[in-house]
Amino acid sequence: MDLEEIVDKTMKFIHSEGEVFAQKIKVISYDIEKSNIEIGEEKETIGIGVRIIEGKKQGFSFTNNLNSLEDCVKTAYKVLKVSRDKEDFISLPTPTTIKERKLVDKSLYDITSNDLMEFSVDMIKGCKEKNGIPSSGSTNLTFYEESISSTTGISLHQKYATLFGYLSSIYKNEDVSTGFDYNIMRKKFNFAPIGELAALKAKETSNAKKIRSMHCDVILGPEAISSLLSNTFIPHLFAESVDKNKSFLKEKIGKRITNLTVIDDGTLEYGVASTNFDGDGNPTKRNIVIDNGILKKYLYDDFYAKKYGIESTGNAERNYNSLPSIGITNFIIEGEPLEGIQEGFIINELRGAHTANPISGDFSVEISSGFYISNEEKQHPIKHGMMVGNIFEFLNKVKGIYGQVKNTGGIITPSIISEARVVG
Repeated sequence: MDLEEIVDKTMKFIHSEGEVFAQKIKVISYDIEKSNIEIGEEKETIGIGVRIIEGKKQGFSFTNNLNSLEDCVKTAYKVLKVSRDKEDFISLPTPTTIKERKLVDKSLYDITSNDLMEFSVDMIKGCKEKNGIPSSGSTNLTFYEESISSTTGISLHQKYATLFGYLSSIYKNEDVSTGFDYNIMRKKFNFAPIGELAALKAKETSNAKKIRSMHCDVILGPEAISSLLSNTFIPHLFAESVDKNKSFLKEKIGKRITNLTVIDDGTLEYGVASTNFDGDGNPTKRNIVIDNGILKKYLYDDFYAKKYGIESTGNAERNYNSLPSIGITNFIIEGEPLEGIQEGFIINELRGAHTANPISGDFSVEISSGFYISNEEKQHPIKHGMMVGNIFEFLNKVKGIYGQVKNTGGIITPSIISEARVVG
């Protein structure tokens, strides 16, 4: 059975309001250990999630056993019987116009396992050509397929694919330094530059020096920005966080919170987080969340949109084994370009952002790759540094953006210049 047939068959077992979400994920991958390419792996997962509704009660169940579709529905009904009313629930999503987007370049569907192995070879060669020593890495091609059907009349299907490459490199001099690079796209790309950049990054971070503590300007690179925002700031934009009084941004619509523009765009052509419809079956949208520093809106799924009497922003995310929740799509950061800073630090990578306080926004994170800047020029790599601060203060003091834009896997951002305390 194909995915749509699985959904149709499961729907026949539902005798009340309800919906079925089915998902198929196929991954072809190779791992790299030193200069060796491990045996490729091909793995496929198919699963369905069933949500049953009676009044304000809900029951949910999931399975990846396609021979137990009826049992999955029966389990959802059993869960419903012992569940409490969800007082704010109004109704399941209803059909609306869905526009077909350019989600993926069709050439990805022609890539074979042998092609992926050659991409791994290209990364290794690129690394060695720049005098790097490959330490680890991976290449993978992931195919996604999703179907959703409901008793309210929704019947939707979409498919897309993502190509990914990653390589870590070692450089040996007086000490041992490391660097990595990666790329993720829904189009074909050249893998050799990944290895080249990983080698160059490893070399430039050799002979790191200790630093003195100072409150100063910092240039936070795309990877550092992405890890920090994901753990401290982005959840504050979710309507659920606002509703539960867990958002610093509650009651701040129309107020200035930064000097950046932030756009969440699930419609971006070939965007790595683009879809035709979200986990609720609503169309994805281009949402200007922060406009020249002014907070314009929160992000909603169908449940919270109905609760507040507005349209969903198309930000429901889900897997077959979970109910919809709010998430980001292609999270784009823009700002006023600057040429750099007089003195301070470039911080390319952070370690430990997940330990930041998700409510207050306070963070104390290790700098795993960075440089001291003086007279507008890099002086030397950083050894054993920490960056300490609060994400809302950091964003409030943003002075501009710097360097090239990078897609870190859904967050599309240049480097950001602001102020922070760096501890040696």
